Amino acid sequence: MKLDKKLLIEKGYLTFNLKDLDENLFNEFKKELTKKYLRSKIDILRADFVVTKENIDEFSEIADKYEVQIDERIEDASHPKGALKIMNKYHAKIPILKEIQKDISKVDTSSSTKYNHDGQTWMYGMYPRTSIEKINLIESLYVQTVIELYNEDIINHKEFKTTTDINNQNPYIGAGTDISLYVKDNYISNHADGIDGNRLCVVLMYLNDDWESGYGGEIVVKEELTIPPLFGNVVILDFTENNIEHEVKKVINENFERFAIIKFFYK
Repeated sequence: MKLDKKLLIEKGYLTFNLKDLDENLFNEFKKELTKKYLRSKIDILRADFVVTKENIDEFSEIADKYEVQIDERIEDASHPKGALKIMNKYHAKIPILKEIQKDISKVDTSSSTKYNHDGQTWMYGMYPRTSIEKINLIESLYVQTVIELYNEDIINHKEFKTTTDINNQNPYIGAGTDISLYVKDNYISNHADGIDGNRLCVVLMYLNDDWESGYGGEIVVKEELTIPPLFGNVVILDFTENNIEHEVKKVINENFERFAIIKFFYK
């Protein structure tokens, strides 16, 4: 399988399964990135939405209740009086993050539904940077996708070197990769990531072999394509000539944990 740059630019996205691109790499991902391993990397819950000023203290109180660190950013939502946009990051292990999420869901966020369309709740952690096996995996994926597609667009090639180029130190090309986790009620509403002349693309690959229809967690691109979170499904969104709207449907199933890797690339 050869990736089609022309089609990517024309549509603004490409989607395929890694197995069709490189079956051996697909099998290595399944072997190395087990659910147990992925879960061990998750340590942040992000929750963004609009609330009234009366509700704002509730989020700090939740952090105090569980004795966890919280990175909190508050902005004027430029909506009816009293509406504020909050962007909170709670730092803890998965069981605590799930409890925090339950408490957050009790806060009145009706303003988000009525006035704001860029809400989100999801969990994530850093892709490993110390395991050579796992570093080689992520590098192989990016070499065969990003470098293959965007080689002529790259300005700072030093950022795209692999471990063999820098004496087996932490790779530049894989730095900044996140492992994301969506559990019940996690979602990202429809949005576009914005114009940035230095940005190339974002690459996302799902890591679930237990997804079934009705579980939720699909990504919807341009309201025209729905991609299920099945193992090896890759989505690339182009930013060199596009600013594609997309969303992640809310996870519905109580026991489903939707894992993916995601990274933004710059010229």
